[in-house]
Amino acid sequence: MALLAQPKTFSAARVSSFDRTGGNLDTLRVPATGEETTLADLKGPGAITHIWTTYRGLGRDLMLRIYWEGSDHPSVEAPMGDFFGVAMGIDAPINSYPIQVSSMGRARNCFWYMPFNKAARVTVTNLRGPKGGDIALYYYIDYQVFSVPIKDITYFHARFRETDPTERGKPVTLVEVEGEGHYVGVVMGYRARTPGWFGEGDDIITVDGTVSFRGTGTEDYFSDAWGFRVFSDLYHGVPVYEGRNVGDRLSAYRFHIADPIPFHRSFKFEIEHWPWASSLADTGREYYSAVGFWYQRTVHKAWPRVATLLSAEPWDPTKGRWHADRAIEAEDLGILEYHSKATVQMAKNFPGLSGPDPSTADLIRSRLFYGPKPAPQFLMPFLSGDYMLAFDSGGDGSFSVAVPVKEAGVYNVRIFYVRAEDYGIVRLRINGRDAGDPVDTFFKTDALTRPIWHPKEHMVKDVPLTEGLNVFEFSVNSKNPASDGYRLGIDYLVLDKQPREGS
Repeated sequence: MALLAQPKTFSAARVSSFDRTGGNLDTLRVPATGEETTLADLKGPGAITHIWTTYRGLGRDLMLRIYWEGSDHPSVEAPMGDFFGVAMGIDAPINSYPIQVSSMGRARNCFWYMPFNKAARVTVTNLRGPKGGDIALYYYIDYQVFSVPIKDITYFHARFRETDPTERGKPVTLVEVEGEGHYVGVVMGYRARTPGWFGEGDDIITVDGTVSFRGTGTEDYFSDAWGFRVFSDLYHGVPVYEGRNVGDRLSAYRFHIADPIPFHRSFKFEIEHWPWASSLADTGREYYSAVGFWYQRTVHKAWPRVATLLSAEPWDPTKGRWHADRAIEAEDLGILEYHSKATVQMAKNFPGLSGPDPSTADLIRSRLFYGPKPAPQFLMPFLSGDYMLAFDSGGDGSFSVAVPVKEAGVYNVRIFYVRAEDYGIVRLRINGRDAGDPVDTFFKTDALTRPIWHPKEHMVKDVPLTEGLNVFEFSVNSKNPASDGYRLGIDYLVLDKQPREGS
């Protein structure tokens, strides 16, 4: 507070949307035709100290851009809502140190300090398209004017990125910078295509080419614990958290105001996408967005402009669905016959599957029912095609399927069995003959909430198969003493034809 009493060496001013005619229509029309509309064109030296804005619409209806020192490419580019701390185009309040949003998410304020020496230009672009209509925007941009240039200046930057869907086996890049400066925070958006808890992905921060920070989980990086819930604090918060079902959305922020991370050549922030249902990191295919905030000594080199938003596309819960190479999906095979001592029952409770959305067929089928008849079961994210063939023998049971083969010959048969704590020992017969050794599909999980483990390959060598349909019979009549049941899950099969002698 003592700093307030010190003399100030700058003058202060404001640019706003006030009615230039003297009336009370204090808005700027942002046309639906998609061109940039200038809000402020300031001469330096100076610094933007406060931006306030409101309009009737959602957070991703407008794209905000800021250009420093006459540059032809922006150093700030982000949807209005994401820049003001709330991702996913959702209006929600936030009360952090640099950003405060009130009026149910409609009154947006930022207090990032943004210095410049020659010029600053602030623009917005209407992303609604012609059918969405013009936007009536109210805004203030407050700034300081200095009498001498700023020495040792660093320029404020903010860049928006989207990833949809995430790539299996590869962390998501949230922030990537070239130059010298310091990182000051991120606003992350997320939308689930995998039911259950997604937040076991570790944060990975690479500074000047060296991994300098490696965290323990997504909510841990955002300074929370044991999952997420809606809250807002000075440096971290979750303005939006809808739950753990497919389609649910999240927005979280972490601002490094008290703990900025300096870099001299480069900075990269990645995060794993690790759904709770999976034992394998980076196996989900989720939607992620991020706005990274940083300062650097020079204006960052141009990056590809954001022309359209991936999140504006119709939501597709199956986007990114994958199939293993040459997979014969077990759930697609015709059931020839079966018998079982089991009765219909629901499997262990699986978080995120307790309330399927009736508008999504996959979610309706995702409830893990087992019964005497083999049936397809939906389970993301590590299954080829998202489904497995599930069966419960009840201690004495078997079923047979018709497996198509294009060409007669001798094959190595690879079967990918799913594993769990209540799975039994499976025996296989092919065309009436025993094939391979019994396979124990029991697996002791890590005592968390992953009832199903990813499939493991088992190979049966030198199997003669005929052209057309071949009969594969699976029986489960025994189990590991530690297992809780006699269930079975088959993800897919692969048939590898052996070359003929002399060929």
